[in-house]
Amino acid sequence: DVARKGGVYGVTQGLQEKFGAARVFDTLLDEQTILGLAIGMGHNGFVPIPEIQFLAYLHNAEDQIRGEAATLSFFSNRQYRNPMVVRIAGLPYQKGFGGHFHNDNSIAVLTDIPGIIVACPSNAADAPAMLRECVRLAHEDGRVVIFLEPIALYHTTDLHGADDGAWSAEYTAPTEAHDIGFGALTQFGNGTELAIITYGNGYYLSRQAAPELEALGIKLRIIDLRWLHPLNADAIVAAVADCSNILIVDESRRSGSLSEKLMTILTEAGRGNIVSRITAEDCFIPLGPAAELVLPSKQSIVEAAKAAVA
Repeated sequence: DVARKGGVYGVTQGLQEKFGAARVFDTLLDEQTILGLAIGMGHNGFVPIPEIQFLAYLHNAEDQIRGEAATLSFFSNRQYRNPMVVRIAGLPYQKGFGGHFHNDNSIAVLTDIPGIIVACPSNAADAPAMLRECVRLAHEDGRVVIFLEPIALYHTTDLHGADDGAWSAEYTAPTEAHDIGFGALTQFGNGTELAIITYGNGYYLSRQAAPELEALGIKLRIIDLRWLHPLNADAIVAAVADCSNILIVDESRRSGSLSEKLMTILTEAGRGNIVSRITAEDCFIPLGPAAELVLPSKQSIVEAAKAAVA
């Protein structure tokens, strides 16, 4: 539905009209077909950008990435490659959605595959620059890249109050944009009492929690990972080097999540005694308001931050 409809959430509206049906086209609603077609196009010199409508829709076709796309360059000793940028709408916090198909926070299926790259923008200012870097990685280096888009933030414009516009950004043309290189983190604040490491919706919620924490006298910084696989361990350790306490906010499930990898990185760097984490619960995301019971929230981040510095 990326062409005539412009995507389930309107992200690709107008692209077919502007670039033509040869470049922007709809497919069968079959993820194996979508990814298999992308692999074939990559073999033939194109840089395909297929879309998977929801993260959980990937699971029935994940072997197209794990067993085919991600292994070709490795097992052919780089004689062959199938570059692509797979756009996947996903992650939780979609109000009114639930079940195990439309509100999914399981990224572990992606973050244990050697060779692929997983990018996750949290805001409109970062997304275009990160997508351009993903296309560069595919085009120049032949990489298989996953571009994970937090659905709940697609149409989010405000941060602290109605109509504050603090989570929106003007579009910046490629010639005027700042580059966001592979593995580059971003940081809000320079406090040394507490560092919050997070991504996606967690970065948004942590930014919402920041004024309340600062009002309590907690001097903090909030770090957005941006690139979830492979993690830039050196940059992460350097970003929290002068901090007294570290809190990881991870919207994925507690078991098998990024938070486990982050705690390992920090422990191996000698910071394990000052690290705590808040994650989603080990369950599928329920329908309606019940979803709020199993996911990190602004208030639970505040409470975890207060406990971390206590």
